[in-house]
Amino acid sequence: MPISVKQISLRDVSSEFDNFMNSNNDSFLFTFKNAFNVSEYIPFSFYRAYYSKSGRKRKYSLEAFLNAFIIKNILNISSIDLLITILSISKELREFCGFDSVPDKSRFSRFKTDFYEEINLLFHSFVDHTEPLAYDTNPFLASILVTDTTGFEAYVTENNPKFYQSILKKVKTYAKKLPEDKKKTFDVEKYSGSLMPKTSNSNVDAKLTYLNGHFGYYIKTILSTNAFGLVRDINFYDNDNNLDCDLRPQEIKDKYDAKSLIPTLETFFAIHPNLTYKYFLGDSGFDADENYKYLYEERNIIPIINLNPRNASALPEPGLNSIGVPTCPSDPELPMKYDGIIREKGRSNRIKYLCPKSKKAKINGKTTYILSCDNPCTPSKCGRIKNLTVNHNYRFNTSMPRDEIKWSKLYKLRTVCERSIYQLKNFIQLNSSKVRNTISLKADILLAGISQIASFIILCHTKNQKTPLAIKSIIA
Repeated sequence: MPISVKQISLRDVSSEFDNFMNSNNDSFLFTFKNAFNVSEYIPFSFYRAYYSKSGRKRKYSLEAFLNAFIIKNILNISSIDLLITILSISKELREFCGFDSVPDKSRFSRFKTDFYEEINLLFHSFVDHTEPLAYDTNPFLASILVTDTTGFEAYVTENNPKFYQSILKKVKTYAKKLPEDKKKTFDVEKYSGSLMPKTSNSNVDAKLTYLNGHFGYYIKTILSTNAFGLVRDINFYDNDNNLDCDLRPQEIKDKYDAKSLIPTLETFFAIHPNLTYKYFLGDSGFDADENYKYLYEERNIIPIINLNPRNASALPEPGLNSIGVPTCPSDPELPMKYDGIIREKGRSNRIKYLCPKSKKAKINGKTTYILSCDNPCTPSKCGRIKNLTVNHNYRFNTSMPRDEIKWSKLYKLRTVCERSIYQLKNFIQLNSSKVRNTISLKADILLAGISQIASFIILCHTKNQKTPLAIKSIIA
């Protein structure tokens, strides 16, 4: 019987890899070496922190570690173990990175955790250095800031689909025993979600979040790019997505997405005060009046944000009279009653108006509402309520109408941010990653962003202006 599979030895693997590197010098390593020098982007504070940490001369240079991580990401090497193996059998790659010998795995791990803050500063240094290059590549696309929320799945037991399914199964069994009148209003999925722990037992930084249509334990992140997908900001933010206020999981996600935008952009522009943008693109999760006001008035940026249908009410809308007071939906001549100012942390102040046929009364010491309308437009006991922000209404009175062709074309560019998020997750091999430490995972994400920007620099050096992020073409 003929042998269908050829047995190869480690020597064969080493020879094949060396031949690959030698035959692809012009297309990858040679181009990389001539187009990119990582030392040009390293802040002095990173050098000082790295070389003063041990108090003695370092065996491996700072540039060598950074080159190794960038090469790992660009070549989609799945793990540090595999990177070490390749460095061990390839003298060319080892010399290219700047290693005399191969560091052990613990050195790579300690590098990420010991110098996380410096890696973050390095990422922002790359952003500052490449902003002029982005404008040279495409001034229009570089003037657009695209932002999206995402989550990087932590390696914890609770992220196993069986964990949620076991809770769901128990709740379904419990629901069958409920009385018939309660079964109609009992939400199995919402109740199951409320029983899940708010944080992972093994990693408190991995918090319960509703992303991509399902519950999971994620490191929540807001990522910003320009309109051709070049990463401009990676912001890790914390919030508690408690299932309160009788909201559905998707509604809770939208609520926190809307609140997270302004703090994120404030941090971004504080780090990069010289960066300016003409347009902001965001999905309907950022559809909140205060976000429009912030972008337009404080940042002089035109917001291109789709309306969130969950923010719209099916109830008839009150009108406005000549002095700006809302009127009864059923009777435009009947003004609604002023009921004070609503002040809520993280939101704009709002003026509250009540149904004109609703009265406040105290019954048994408690304030309640009495509605005297024969044909109410809402099932609420207090009648129709209308809240107006002090500067009404940035959400609908946008600086560019949503029915404009230009608005539609700009909004379609928003998907480049989603592709960049996928690219970063592919760099760090998130589906197969077994990184448990939060700081190490965050460092991996920042190094993935640095690798993408480094690829952009290399591609610009090759005059590849039409596809500035076609990373696969570098190693083709």
